Amino acid sequence: MSKCFSETFCSPSPHQAGGAIHGTYFPHIDGLRTFAVLAVVLYHLQEGICPGGYAGVDIFFVISGYLIGGGLIRSLKEGTFSVTSFYLRRIRRIMPAYFCLIAAVLAFGCVVLDCDDLRTLGRTVRSSALFITNTYFSRTTGDYFSPAAEENPLLNLWSLSVEEQFYLMIPLTLWLLWKFREKAVKPVLWGALGLSFFAAVCHMGHLEHNKAFYLLYCRAWELLAGCLLALAPAAGQNRGAGWLRAAGWAGILLPFACYTPSTPFPGYTAIPSVAGAALLIRYGNHGRSGRILRHPLSTGIGKISYSLYLWHWPVIVYWTYICFDECAPWDYAGMFLLSLLLGFLSWKFVETPFRTTVSWQNPQKAFLATAAGCLMLGLAGEWLKWTDGARDYWHVAANNMEFPEYWKGPAFPPSFGITPPGRAVVEKGNAIQHHHPELGDVTDYPFVLLGKNGQAPSFLLMGDSHAMASSPGFDEAARLLQRSGLFYRARLCPLSGISSSGDSSSLTLLRLMYPHWEHNMELILDWLENTPQVKTVFIHNRWIELVNNHRDTRLKQLVADGLRHTCARLRKAGKQIVLLGPVPEWTFGPRKLMRRNALLNANRTDRLLGGDFNTRQRPVFALLEHMESTGLCRFIPLHGTFHKNGRWLAEDSGQLMYCDDNHLSPYGSRKMVGDIIDQLFPGMERTAAN
Repeated sequence: MSKCFSETFCSPSPHQAGGAIHGTYFPHIDGLRTFAVLAVVLYHLQEGICPGGYAGVDIFFVISGYLIGGGLIRSLKEGTFSVTSFYLRRIRRIMPAYFCLIAAVLAFGCVVLDCDDLRTLGRTVRSSALFITNTYFSRTTGDYFSPAAEENPLLNLWSLSVEEQFYLMIPLTLWLLWKFREKAVKPVLWGALGLSFFAAVCHMGHLEHNKAFYLLYCRAWELLAGCLLALAPAAGQNRGAGWLRAAGWAGILLPFACYTPSTPFPGYTAIPSVAGAALLIRYGNHGRSGRILRHPLSTGIGKISYSLYLWHWPVIVYWTYICFDECAPWDYAGMFLLSLLLGFLSWKFVETPFRTTVSWQNPQKAFLATAAGCLMLGLAGEWLKWTDGARDYWHVAANNMEFPEYWKGPAFPPSFGITPPGRAVVEKGNAIQHHHPELGDVTDYPFVLLGKNGQAPSFLLMGDSHAMASSPGFDEAARLLQRSGLFYRARLCPLSGISSSGDSSSLTLLRLMYPHWEHNMELILDWLENTPQVKTVFIHNRWIELVNNHRDTRLKQLVADGLRHTCARLRKAGKQIVLLGPVPEWTFGPRKLMRRNALLNANRTDRLLGGDFNTRQRPVFALLEHMESTGLCRFIPLHGTFHKNGRWLAEDSGQLMYCDDNHLSPYGSRKMVGDIIDQLFPGMERTAAN
């Protein structure tokens, strides 16, 4: 997934496919672009059509490295190298279509997106102005294949950021090496390639997929492979060339067909695509391969591939957004044709004119226009941040939600003589705060008092952000029952006793998901064992992340062992343990749902993540029911509150049940806990709330 260059100045001559680049247009590279961009588009349209189509990004990186590196080496050999000329060509080639695309996406987003999504889009636009969208996505979306990433209409700009960052370094690097140590060019590039590949492999080995996927230093080896290919001696057409072309086709096509989003990628798995692209660049201009790649249809799509790449992803995101993610076959056909049309129009009326217009040959004008465009994008993104996604300008019902004060600000220690565990790590910016930055940062104090003030707490609610989301319901229930309790907001994975497990990869994954898990869990367990006043412990987690994690299927057994050890330890300390089941999760947040309903005059409320709640959560129920069968704890399902008259509910009587796609709103929490209060606190008599 990268831009695709068809500039004649940096295409290889027909006689030197693997050698120095001369000025003759070489159509088979445009043909190779076609296969790459179509794989990416088809993968994004429907994963099943081309399950490994995301590997097209690697092909584009190799092509870009080959063309750019080859063009720079040619200019250095001829003594015509100019940094100004290099960046002028890049600006004329990239910026006009880039700015046009972002402006259109932003304008359309202001019409159809809810405030949360518009705020996120603003952040993406701001990062795009600085060409750091890859860094932004590595920090905010995490996994490229996650729903959060897939809903961003500018996700595809990450690869352009990778290449722009590469362009900032490669011209000066090659010039310095050529000027002072020409013979060191190849060794230095090979060394940089090896370090980059090693970094990608290390991140994959530590399950840091987001870094390996998005960041330049993990992707540079693919671009450098193209640069080194341009430096290679001319390729002869001998008998072995046919087998090398076959290997090249296998290298690019097999990943398209055999890889899936669950394939560990990139790293070692990117080698076939990189090698295949290199072989077809070097040998693919001859024989049957040449006839396929030079076909007018192949070269035609290849020439518009940059614009097609730019436009296809926003088309898919906005189309599925408006269709409530329920797309028929004709919808996919429409997305594909519209992407082709917009790609052609962008190439015809934006790319080509700016590349050929004489006025844009002026470096001063081009650089000033680029700076002005980046400044305008940055200001637009900042404005959406300042206005919280234009919340006051694009008001819809339930934009505003009243959160508990202890979610927003400091929570002071209770004054009833219980000493809290020290040194707990409270993570800043949890999952709820990510969607609601108006909450601010929580303080370092891990305890929040729930229920009736002045009474020693008799229960503890702990877990992850789902426990935080359910805390308002426990607060109200405790007040009704004239009791008090504590919410422990230092994010916990409720597992213990597994630190010495032999399954090191699963432990590594847990430590990545819960960075302070072992430290905080040991603190709270020690504290509970020495605090007899706390009789009941409620544990609420997003269990699905633990027992049905696609990155590690072995994690389920480790979770079962760790949860059993936690429950046994608490039971031995005289505690009653209650495991709270999962709440239904949605394909999109409720405010987004309401925005779509208002836009389309619809009334949709039943778009659960995974479609069927019972099917998706079956491994969770199996685990929690098994734990209850051991006699160590009770298990209380929660989903009954959200299923009425055969429908799943995201709102109730005009009140939102959720504050995002999987966390309960304060209203939803109170309603849920109110429905099961007799199960949570059996035998307790209700009184009037204070």
